[in-house]
Parts: sequence; structure tokens; C-alpha cells
Amino acid sequence: MKPMKKIVFTHIPPAVEKALMEHLGAFAEFDIVTMNKNARDIPETDPDLVIAGTAVNVPGCPVLSLSFTQPYRLGALLRQIGQMIAEPVLYIDDIPIGDYIFKPQEKALAKGTGEDIALTDREVDILAYMVRHRRKTISRETLLKNVWQYSEGVDTHTLETHIYRLRQKLEMSAEDPRILQTVEGGYSLHLPETAL
Repeated sequence: MKPMKKIVFTHIPPAVEKALMEHLGAFAEFDIVTMNKNARDIPETDPDLVIAGTAVNVPGCPVLSLSFTQPYRLGALLRQIGQMIAEPVLYIDDIPIGDYIFKPQEKALAKGTGEDIALTDREVDILAYMVRHRRKTISRETLLKNVWQYSEGVDTHTLETHIYRLRQKLEMSAEDPRILQTVEGGYSLHLPETAL
């Protein structure tokens, strides 16, 4: 069973919200949350997509900003939502991670020296997922389920291999990681909150 994707609506007109909820609610794969009071709290809900009528920044999460100066076609909106859920890294802004800038759309880590370090698709997916859920310890099973779409109980070492290779690119020492750490219960990404 595929994990549910959490979509947060914030500050969108009631008629648009109702139409989107009716169409998206028909799919059991979406958990829809409305949050209009305090957009700063959006990251705490760990959304997979934010649909906003105002400017919001949710690091590691795609944001569909709607400007109501022109009409929208519901079908076009639903297609765009589907694309953003299916390929979130194509819609995520650059994020500072350690001494690097993580550029998910370019599949790279950039350093001030101008030389980019190439990332594989899986490495991009792992980093994007971990940035989006950076306030939590992410279990091995959660990463396998959400990044690889594996079922529970799968016995594989692919995650550990990818984490090690990511550390070789991201850390000063892959053996003594400071950013992408192994903690009790899984993995944790340590980012300074001031950078996000």
C-alpha cells in the first residue's frame, strides 16, 4: 500500500478549496489539511505539497502558489498537483546543507568554489525527503517506504549504501558524520534553522 501524501491548503478562497477537496478527496492516497491561521506552522505538519494563496516557504516541500488575478481551470490545477506530488524534487527550491547548497532540480551539491558535486536520483530523493522531515528522526523503514516504495519487512542494504555515498559527498568525514547522522531509530539531518 502506497503511503498517503499530505497536502496542506492555506489561504485559498473557499470555493477553490471546496472544488479541490472534492476532487482530491476522491483519492484515498491524499490526506488534506486546511491551515489558514498561521502559515509559519505549516512545516510542523510535514506536508508533501502546499497549495497556497499567499507567499509561503516550506523548505524541502513543493509549494503551488495560486494568484487569483486570473481564472484557473480545475483540470489544469489537478494535473499540476499530480505532477508536483509525483516529482516533488522538480519543484523544490535550493537549500543550504552544511557547506553546500543542495540544488534538487540540478541534482547537485554546490560549494562556493563553483564546482558542483553530482547526485544520483535516489540521493536527491533521500535529501529532499530528509529536509522536508528534518525535525524528526526518520526510520530506515520510512525511507524505504517513501523513497523506494518498498513494502514493510523488505531486507535490503540499499539504503545504507546510499546513505554512505551521500555522506562521502556531503560530510568532511563519512565515518564521523555531522550533518546526516545515524541516531537511535534511524537517521537525522542536522541543519541550522537560521539557514531555512
